[in-house]
Amino acid sequence: MSWLNSVDLAEETILSVPLEALGASHGLSVASTRMYQRFYGLKAAGRSPDALGPMLSRVLRTALERLPDTGARTGQLIYCKTQTHNTLSDRNWLRRFADEHGLVHWETYALSMTSCASALVHLHFAGLASGCGAAVEEPVIVLTGEKAFHPSVARLSVGLLAEIPAAALLNAGPGSWHMRGTRVRHLPRFYKNPDAMEASDRRNLQDVYTDALIAFIGESLHAFKDALCDDFVFLPHNLNRPVTQAVLRHFDWEERTFHGDLEHQGHAYCSDGFINLRRFERCHDPVPAGTQLFILAAGTGVTFATCLFERAPSV
Repeated sequence: MSWLNSVDLAEETILSVPLEALGASHGLSVASTRMYQRFYGLKAAGRSPDALGPMLSRVLRTALERLPDTGARTGQLIYCKTQTHNTLSDRNWLRRFADEHGLVHWETYALSMTSCASALVHLHFAGLASGCGAAVEEPVIVLTGEKAFHPSVARLSVGLLAEIPAAALLNAGPGSWHMRGTRVRHLPRFYKNPDAMEASDRRNLQDVYTDALIAFIGESLHAFKDALCDDFVFLPHNLNRPVTQAVLRHFDWEERTFHGDLEHQGHAYCSDGFINLRRFERCHDPVPAGTQLFILAAGTGVTFATCLFERAPSV
C-alpha cells in the first residue's frame, strides 16, 4: 500500500506576474498576449524570486520537518525535471543538494524522460514497487519545480510556464491520501520535442493527440474500476483549455471536474498535479474520508499518466 502523506508548496513566495509585464523578458507582442489569453485563458504566470536551489529548498525543508530523525534513516529523493538546458543537471548536483539537507543516507534520482508527466510516472513506479513487496516503509520525497523565466523557454507552445516548487512526501507511515491506482501510457512515435519534429509528424500529433488522451483515460477508468467510486473528482493538468474541454465533453465530466488556477498561474511543469491537489484540499477543508481524486498529467514524449487517490480517515 502506498500513501501520500503531504504536499508542501511555497505559495507565499510566488509572484503572479501579469502578461502585460512580460514583454521584455518573454518578447510578448500584443498579438501573442491575446493568443495566450484566448487559447489558454492565461492572464498571469507564477514566478519565484529565488534561484533553483533556494526555491526547491523551501519545500524540501518543510517536508523534512514531518520526518523524525531524517538524517539517521534511509529514503529516496526524486527530482522530476523537464529541461536539461535550463535546469541544473550535472550528475552530482542533486547528490550535493541532498547532502546539504542532511539526506546523506538517502538515494537520489533525477527523472526527466517523461517531461511534465514525470511526477505521476514516478508515483506509478512507486505503486508497482509496493505491489511487488518492496520496503514501502522507506520514505520517498518527489520534488518538482523549475526555473522558467529564461529566453530559451519563455515562448513555448504549451503556454507561459510557472515556477512553483512542490515536495510530495510518500510512505512515511499512514498518510492523508491512499494511492489506489496508477496508469502510464507512452506514445514512442512522438518522442521528439514538437519544435524538432518534421512538419508531417507535428500534424499527425495534432490529429491523434486528443483521441489518444481520451482513449488512455478510458483505459485508466477500466483499470481502476474495482476501486473507483461513482462520485470521484477529476483534476486535469493546467494545459490548454481546448483539449481539456474536449475530454470533459467526451466523458460528460463538467460537473465533477476541479480546475487548477490556470488563469493566474499557468502550467507549472510536473508540479501541476500536486498544486491542484493542495488547492482542492484548501477549498474542501476538511476533505471527507473516502473522497477520490482522479489526477491527469501529460508530457512531451508523448507520455500520459493518471493517479487515483482516496482520502484516508482522520487519524
